[in-house]
Amino acid sequence: MQIQEVVQFLTQVPPFADLPAADLTALSQQIKIYYAVQSEQLPFSHQLILVRTGLFLMQQQQQLYPLQSGDCWGYRQLLTQQDVAEQLHCQEDGLLYLIPQAVFEQYQHQFKNFALYFQRLLGRALHLHQQSATDHQRVGDLCARQVYSIQGDATIQQAAILMTQQRISSVLVIAENQLCGILTDRDLRSKVLAAGLPAHTPVEQVMTRNPYRIAADAFSFEALQLMSQHNIHHLPVEQAGNITGVLTTSDLVRSTQEHPLFLISHIHRQHDSAGLSACQASITQLCRQLGQQQLPSREISQILTTLYDALAQSWLKLALQHLGPAPCAFSWLCFGSQARQDMLLSADQDNALLLEKEPVGDVERYFSALASFVCDGLASSGQVHCPGLVMATNPKLRLSLCGWSGRYASMIQTPTPQALLDSSIYFDARVVAGSQALFNALQSDILAISHQQLFIWQLAKNALSHQPPLGFFKHFILEQDGAKRRGLDLKKRGIALIHDVVRVHALAHGVSAVQTPARLAALVTLQVLNASEARDLTAAFELLHQLRWQLQYAALQQGGSMTNLQDPAQLNVLQRHQLKDAFAVISQHQQIVAQRYCREL
Repeated sequence: MQIQEVVQFLTQVPPFADLPAADLTALSQQIKIYYAVQSEQLPFSHQLILVRTGLFLMQQQQQLYPLQSGDCWGYRQLLTQQDVAEQLHCQEDGLLYLIPQAVFEQYQHQFKNFALYFQRLLGRALHLHQQSATDHQRVGDLCARQVYSIQGDATIQQAAILMTQQRISSVLVIAENQLCGILTDRDLRSKVLAAGLPAHTPVEQVMTRNPYRIAADAFSFEALQLMSQHNIHHLPVEQAGNITGVLTTSDLVRSTQEHPLFLISHIHRQHDSAGLSACQASITQLCRQLGQQQLPSREISQILTTLYDALAQSWLKLALQHLGPAPCAFSWLCFGSQARQDMLLSADQDNALLLEKEPVGDVERYFSALASFVCDGLASSGQVHCPGLVMATNPKLRLSLCGWSGRYASMIQTPTPQALLDSSIYFDARVVAGSQALFNALQSDILAISHQQLFIWQLAKNALSHQPPLGFFKHFILEQDGAKRRGLDLKKRGIALIHDVVRVHALAHGVSAVQTPARLAALVTLQVLNASEARDLTAAFELLHQLRWQLQYAALQQGGSMTNLQDPAQLNVLQRHQLKDAFAVISQHQQIVAQRYCREL
């Protein structure tokens, strides 16, 4: 095949299409061409595979994913420098372009967009292709251990009462200490109610006889196959000849990637403090599962934020039941990472109360008690108290609409050092529960005056007070924490700086969004930043956030303390290169802020 044909194809495929013509030609000259035949298993490793024609299947444990013209394979191994349990099978004869590892790495270093493309592709691939660790969980670890049974001559009304009292969807039917049947919710609907049978009908008349069962040491995917094959939703679980539990489809779905939805629902179903406090263990276990599945950190943050929102809403519901109806409308606000929806496990509480009435007399006493109930409850659920007292338990953070508007106006009109420090917290706010209208009114008051020149000037100067940890010759500048660990502070010297510069732009131009990505999108629409600038800053944020999550996940697995310090020696060459690029992007955006907002008044 002629070089020109290879070049012509690459010009139609991202990210190669963005390469300069001379580099594209040079790349084409180093590509090897391989013709694959149907049913062939491809042995290639440590090189990038680009599909030109044909159909290929990538096998990863129990799942298959199709690759067609323009799709790439092998980048995961090249980027992570780890062997991966993947195989490529040819389904239809086709041509493959093979790019050597050295050439791939050369272009990664030479072209930022080329590197960024495969990093984003890697993030999507890890999400879409990473086999859930729960596929290798044993059935006995997933099902409820408590077994509820009834005799066959019992009435269906007695069975329904038992199922209602125990909040279960099935009951086993036992005769002479042997399992002879199962009665489920579906049986009660289809065989009893639909048939118009009386309540005194014996259970044995409507039960499913000799139900399918599964061994406790079987894998979860085996249970899923059995249930799908026979269209059943309940499986009795056996161990050493005894029934030890019942596995339901809900148990299986709860153990998969959809688990966050069930945990959120579980949180909202709790009716007492003990149940909500116990959710901390479930959240920690979920984080372990999400880490094993290698979800992108931005998705994990959104999941965690939703979970902690649900906890706050549930504790508020309990507080209202305990204290009685509130004396006026209110909004429960959150600040910081929870407001921006980029929480990680180390996030503490940052919350406040916005009240319809002035906090005096009975109103103050009620909301003081409510704040203590909720904040202490959240702490028992794993969201620790804020050491800086940025919580609704602080009387200064329980204010009326007039009081909060006045506080924000004071920060804007008199930007003292303390006010500027407060700005990094209070200008990222969101309603978790209560009145959205109250908060909308407050936000309207804030945005009407936030663009004042003196405030923006001081806010911009404050955003430039810390620099990314890069020296003059782009070498890393390490620092040390209280545990004498040395490294790069990904939060203080990276992520927080991005939030700061974006917040300056947003407040200067009346952007109401709180999430940093949403603010960037709005700033592009307003032509405050161009698409390339916003894209670079987003990529830097995602990289730093991902590395910070990986530090926390490692600490979670090892039982160590959380840290934001990244030892660059623990990163591979590509990651160190990307980290330097991310810090350089932050420096560039700090310069943009300095040029636009820090001119002398």
